[in-house]
Amino acid sequence: MNNEGTWTPGDAHRLDALTLSRKEGWAAFAEAGPRSQPELLPRGQYVALGESARAEYDRARRIWHANLGPLRTPQLADLHEDLWDIVDSNQHDGDKAKGAVAVDAFPGLGKTTAVLAFARDFHRREIAEGGAFTAGGHERLPVCRVGLTGNTGMKDFNRAMLEFFGHPGRTIGTTAQFAQRALDCVLSCDVKLLVVDDLHFLRWRATGGVEVSNHFKYVANEFPVTLLFVGVGLAKRGLFAEGESYDNAVLAQTGRRTTRLDMGSF
Repeated sequence: MNNEGTWTPGDAHRLDALTLSRKEGWAAFAEAGPRSQPELLPRGQYVALGESARAEYDRARRIWHANLGPLRTPQLADLHEDLWDIVDSNQHDGDKAKGAVAVDAFPGLGKTTAVLAFARDFHRREIAEGGAFTAGGHERLPVCRVGLTGNTGMKDFNRAMLEFFGHPGRTIGTTAQFAQRALDCVLSCDVKLLVVDDLHFLRWRATGGVEVSNHFKYVANEFPVTLLFVGVGLAKRGLFAEGESYDNAVLAQTGRRTTRLDMGSF
């Protein structure tokens, strides 16, 4: 608050309009500095504010309280420690398939928030070490995030990756062409972590679920990335299924390569 009864909000971050399914939104989220907590005005100074200054101050306080966290609870700290161990151990040569991770926990525990916080820290570390651009002059994007829906198939999944990168060929092409374009983007932008959110929306027992499971195996083999799945009840839905049927055997291949992590309640 200055001497004229007005209030200056400072460098408030405008992140409310971003989407994490696009690289621009992800970069804005990952590279934004910490929010500045609005000054706590005494009652007298608050009453003395002009109408517009009070409205701006109230808005700043609403935004601050709506965006607290993430809080580093013991559950979040334990999850991050395991994720760092797994992701850092996957920095071997590209001819070896990298293990995947599945964060499987009840809804409402903050698993997506915890995973995004980890992915943000990973993004920042990779940019700090390697720079904002690759040796080929492309944007360095250490993380790619894809959200699934109940009708996601292989082509939809590949298209979602292309949508993240803003690839001009994301609207027309075959499943295989989309996959090759996505691989080109991953290699050009030096992506190392592929976050697949809401995996429980996928119908694993349906034909599309088996196809996407096979595709995840292809991604693990051909893409130099660590797959990080996030979902609810993934074990019950068959991600780690073992059995005699063909479907179970196919799904089990994905499950055996995946380390299951949970997040306890608080």
